[in-house]
Amino acid sequence: MKTKLLLLPAACFLSPLALSHAQMLPSGGGGGAPASQPASSPPPTQSSQSSQQNPMLGTTLPFMDVGNETVAWDGKMWNVTNNRMFRARLEKYLASPTADTPEDEEYRKVLDEITALLAPTHNGGNPSLPGAVALLPIAAQHKIDAKLCDTLANAIYGVWLSQKNVASLRATTTEMARQRSNRHFFGKHTTDPMSAQRPAPGGNNRGGQQQNTPQQAASQLGDVAQYTKDIIELEAKMKAAELSMATAQVTAKAEFQAIIIQFAIQRRFEHVVLACRFYRHIFADPSGILNLKEGSDAEKMFASSLGTSPTISALDSFANEAIRDVDEAVQAFDYLVERGDMASASQRISEAFMVGEYLPRVRRVPIERKMKVLDFTRDGNQLVSAMEMKDYTLAETLVTKMRALAKDFDYSKPTAAIETAKTVSDMHLNKAKVAAMQGDQKGSTDALTQAATIWPTNPKLKEFTNMIGNNADVKTQAALDLDRLLSQRNYRQIYNDQGRYLAAVMDDPARQESLKKVLVDMNKVNLIIAGATSRSQGGDIAGAWESIEKAYLEFPEDPEVARLRSDFSVKATDFVGALQKAKQHEDRQQTGSALAWYLKARTQYPPSEFARDGITRQVGKLGGGVVGNGMTVP
Repeated sequence: MKTKLLLLPAACFLSPLALSHAQMLPSGGGGGAPASQPASSPPPTQSSQSSQQNPMLGTTLPFMDVGNETVAWDGKMWNVTNNRMFRARLEKYLASPTADTPEDEEYRKVLDEITALLAPTHNGGNPSLPGAVALLPIAAQHKIDAKLCDTLANAIYGVWLSQKNVASLRATTTEMARQRSNRHFFGKHTTDPMSAQRPAPGGNNRGGQQQNTPQQAASQLGDVAQYTKDIIELEAKMKAAELSMATAQVTAKAEFQAIIIQFAIQRRFEHVVLACRFYRHIFADPSGILNLKEGSDAEKMFASSLGTSPTISALDSFANEAIRDVDEAVQAFDYLVERGDMASASQRISEAFMVGEYLPRVRRVPIERKMKVLDFTRDGNQLVSAMEMKDYTLAETLVTKMRALAKDFDYSKPTAAIETAKTVSDMHLNKAKVAAMQGDQKGSTDALTQAATIWPTNPKLKEFTNMIGNNADVKTQAALDLDRLLSQRNYRQIYNDQGRYLAAVMDDPARQESLKKVLVDMNKVNLIIAGATSRSQGGDIAGAWESIEKAYLEFPEDPEVARLRSDFSVKATDFVGALQKAKQHEDRQQTGSALAWYLKARTQYPPSEFARDGITRQVGKLGGGVVGNGMTVP
């Protein structure tokens, strides 16, 4: 059975705006079914309707299929463990020291003490809520906590202020009820002003009672009117106070529940458990039902993820189950490392890291075992790159190395791909040799080009090139090499040997134009590389990346540009990530979200031309303009 977990894509990782959506969780604002069930959410019929209904994070909440290691999000499937962001975070974790310092031990003891103080069995059935709250700021002082306990303490303080305000309103309401009763009493016992104008029976005042004068009757009528007005005003104020009390209680409960949900999204399961325990002590809410709109996508998402109705108890149980699952994954990892099954061990630790990155069992894995996995995963990533670049010699070396590191490494697929490529390349190379011996220069060139395309680093290519050089004119050979390099788009090699090719194409106008364009382009690329390198040495990593990115858009095949682009992308991760997210939202016609991410990128690097152009495009779509330092006008 496939297990589904709610998680935060690396993104991961949600922005504050996304977390504000998580607090209210409306039905159309981010909930939905996984991408594997597209029929449950039919697409909108109009583009304008789609732009209004799509939230910043897309039309669905993220769902993870642990069995396939994929996440369905916004109608797309993402391989969690096979993307650059996850690999970077996993490598950072594997290279980090073991969290067994005295500071970490002290932090865990504080969390355990808070849990013990909140337990129903504490001190003979007398949990200590004030004592537990007092320990939260102490836990927040530790770096691993990331001030989350401070956030929880502030949320509890907000609930306390809300309850204090409700108590004050309740006292005020009681006082207004007393005043209303007084007004009723005085109004009831005030002499009827109209009786002064009615004559006694028989036409004379036989009883001897003195009738009120018209002035006195008017005064009494005014008093009755004032009492009536006061009663109406008091009743209106009492209703308003009752409404304020009800709203304050609901708002405080919703905000605290939003904190718990946020902890769950951030995979801070220890804090989810603590927050659920605090919730039970703070609110007199036996049901603990989350304030989600009934039938909404968010309510369905929690029901399908937790396997039960969305309640505080369900979140508590879900967090404890996640902690147990991570513990078992790490235990399996330890056993697999001892057996030498590094391939399976790397998968188990990546799964544990993906679910419970901040749990103590994950943080306390010994550095020696993590380094073994790090070596294996690096070789695996390098193998993937070697296969993509068709460097089968290096790929074969890595396969042999990984087989020695891991007994359970599945080498059949890469080995088959390597052997197939070698065989096909050698076949084309033999065909080129036969054509060359028959004097078929075009056939030989075509076959040689095909052989180089399949396996560019084939050592036999050099042997064949030497054979041609020994049996043909140097000029002809240079022209053939030039054609081959042009077909391979290996402009860097042409630039490095430009003297040889300039002499070979002196009487060939067509090749002269091709060579001239290559040299001009490569000079331009080298100037850009020099400028970007200078910027990088000066600390302007974002500017260096932007310069290289412009060159990459024009010359994507240049290996030096590709290498620098990769290096600068890693060093300027936040800036590059903001631009990428902005472009993704722009491609999906989510103008507001794209503009927000472009503004964030510009905040990180104000001179950015990419961010400036993106802001200009988005503001143009919104019907405004850009002036000054990114200020918009309608």
